Amino acid sequence: MSVPICLKYWGRETYGNWLALIAAFMLVRSLELGFVLYVGNEINTLYHKSQDALREHLASSIMGLSVICAVQFSIGLAAFASPRIVSMVGMTSDPASDHRSGLALLVLIATWVLSGSYLGIVHRLLIPTGMMYQSAWWAMGFQVSQFAGIMLAAVLHFDMLQTSVLFAFLQSSIYVGSAIYIRNKLPMYYPWWRGGRSRVGFKDLGRSMFLTASNLVQQGSTNGTVLLISALSGPAAVPVFTTARTLANLWTNVTNVLTTPLLPEVVRYHATGEGQKIVTISEAHWVLVGSTVNLGVLLTYPLIKPMYGYWTAHTVALDSSLLCLLIAGVVVMNVGGLISLYLNGINSLPVVLATSVIRGLLSLVVGGVLSRYFGLAGFGIGILLGEVLALGVMGRHFVRRELSRQGVGLSLRSLAPITVSSISVLAFLMSDGFGFPFARTTYAVALLSVAAAAVWGWRGLEEGVRTRLVRMIGNRLSRNGVGPS
Repeated sequence: MSVPICLKYWGRETYGNWLALIAAFMLVRSLELGFVLYVGNEINTLYHKSQDALREHLASSIMGLSVICAVQFSIGLAAFASPRIVSMVGMTSDPASDHRSGLALLVLIATWVLSGSYLGIVHRLLIPTGMMYQSAWWAMGFQVSQFAGIMLAAVLHFDMLQTSVLFAFLQSSIYVGSAIYIRNKLPMYYPWWRGGRSRVGFKDLGRSMFLTASNLVQQGSTNGTVLLISALSGPAAVPVFTTARTLANLWTNVTNVLTTPLLPEVVRYHATGEGQKIVTISEAHWVLVGSTVNLGVLLTYPLIKPMYGYWTAHTVALDSSLLCLLIAGVVVMNVGGLISLYLNGINSLPVVLATSVIRGLLSLVVGGVLSRYFGLAGFGIGILLGEVLALGVMGRHFVRRELSRQGVGLSLRSLAPITVSSISVLAFLMSDGFGFPFARTTYAVALLSVAAAAVWGWRGLEEGVRTRLVRMIGNRLSRNGVGPS
């Protein structure tokens, strides 16, 4: 929703500069994300085993973060001291603004290091303590505050430095507020930094290097693509890519919202050796989440083109080929959504790193090369190929290593419905994205195939599983005030 306002008051050039600046900031933040995820996974596991060990890892994480934060702050200082770095990554097209953009990046990094870095680990306490929804609300509050701040900055015609100061203030306020909330709700863990040991903190830092590298590569493929487009084509080309990616990522968010609550369950099944339950929850995920996303993509697709002009205030032309390729990548990623959640949750670090490298290399290297021939759609091709190959690597590891260790496997019958459903959607997206004359026919076939595959997959679930799913959905609808009272 901020896109039309930003484009109207800032214009494509300034808005593109801001997108490149925030992409650079997120890339720097990714240096700590692997460590935060690793310690968070340790907290999830230790909550059920040893509260003393949990407190020790939570407190000791400050030691590991101090190293990462020093590196982050050094990067910010380098960007401030050397305007050439700013221009090289495409954060501005005006050499006279390089210094202020470098200072803007330093402001974002410095305030994050001081306010949000360690509190990101503290937030992980909310998941094992049964406060996942509260965690989601705080995350939503952060997103809303960002949204409001960026719109205000655009309306007031703030430059990059002024916008970064406003953004940093809102960011710090939300995180400080969340710290006060967690302290009041979980007083038994406060003060969080008490009892820390340097040896534990640095040991966790070393063990998290695979995750750190994985997330750095993943952020490089996400935000690095924005910087590469800005550097190759100028900041004005960035909104064309980011608006298409935003539309595609709506379905990524749906996958995450429906899949993330399953994290405690799949980790528990893994720890207790209940392999068959992992298979069952995978099959149910493909039926429910897979069908929801695939059907949602098809039903909403005809609305995108007429609404896009209104959304972007008619200042950005829709790249249909890019949009279809990006949505196709999301459809493929949705197939492996639960597998990815499971592998991350159990700290299966080598395969997580491998898939991130695959995504990063194909989206940046292949995308950058193909962009010379296909324009921005070249990046879409690279992203789609990365998702396909990453799914193959994750799926092979999941079946041959993780499930085989549990003494179970996946049947072709359980894989067939989601395969038919997803391939049907991909066929339509490719036909429409590249202007094939039979796109309308493919759309009708895809709708029927997705619906039929959903019924096929549902009937393939065990009767007890179907009963529990119906009861669970009914209870959730009742809590939300839907249905008969």
